[in-house]
Amino acid sequence: MKTKYNIETINKQTISQIRQLVEDSLSVILEDNNLRMELGNASYDNDSVKFTGFRISLANALTPEEKALKNELEWRRMVESSVTLDDSIIGTDRGQQFKLVGFKPRARKKPFIIEDIKTGGRYVCPESMAERMFKATIQSSATITLKEFKKWILIK
Repeated sequence: MKTKYNIETINKQTISQIRQLVEDSLSVILEDNNLRMELGNASYDNDSVKFTGFRISLANALTPEEKALKNELEWRRMVESSVTLDDSIIGTDRGQQFKLVGFKPRARKKPFIIEDIKTGGRYVCPESMAERMFKATIQSSATITLKEFKKWILIK
């Protein structure tokens, strides 16, 4: 198979070409098999490039951020002292409407991912903003026992 790129060196420009080549080549095969691919950031030296976060998943599978949001919302429902969030609420901020779409557990300052309803743009926001915009109207009366807490921590 002859490619349209003639890559002889590795630099920032050729990395984007390599990324496009990989995505173009594999996307057709993956779509035919109900799969999708995500390439992470690239690190490179003079003669090689490495894409971190190379992930192949089912086409209808939740992204890691969506899975983390699901776990975070479940955790908040179980713990009585935390603010319960609802991802079905459409929150507003400065006249724009947003929905809660993801969570980054390793991000300390801005762990929540929100999506603008009109533009589809995704933004990160701090916990205080997410609690203000997506706070559930009815607080759950469920509590968690120490045994459940330890079990939940071990799962993570």
